[in-house]
Amino acid sequence: MSDRNSPNWEEKLEQKFRDLEAEINGQTTPVRPFKPNKDNGVFTRAASWYQGLETPAKVGVAVVGVIVGLSILNGILKLVTSLIVVGILGFILYGLYRALIQNKSNSES
Repeated sequence: MSDRNSPNWEEKLEQKFRDLEAEINGQTTPVRPFKPNKDNGVFTRAASWYQGLETPAKVGVAVVGVIVGLSILNGILKLVTSLIVVGILGFILYGLYRALIQNKSNSES
């Protein structure tokens, strides 16, 4: 009995598979490429403003931008240098404290 039913089930499964395949092929929608939202970003507005400038103005804006960028970088590097110097000075002062003041208090006890 199961021998008679198995070809029937196989035919039904094959037919269902063909129907599903035809349905999928008939309803495929093209995949839309990813486009990030560019309308309201500050960078996008600045870039479009920059593109609208004439060539001499572009050069001037670029030079001013480089100067401002280098000034900011200079400030950051000075801050980092100051922090390193303060750290080294603190380490030296702590070493002197340990060597001079703690040794005196240990020798008096």
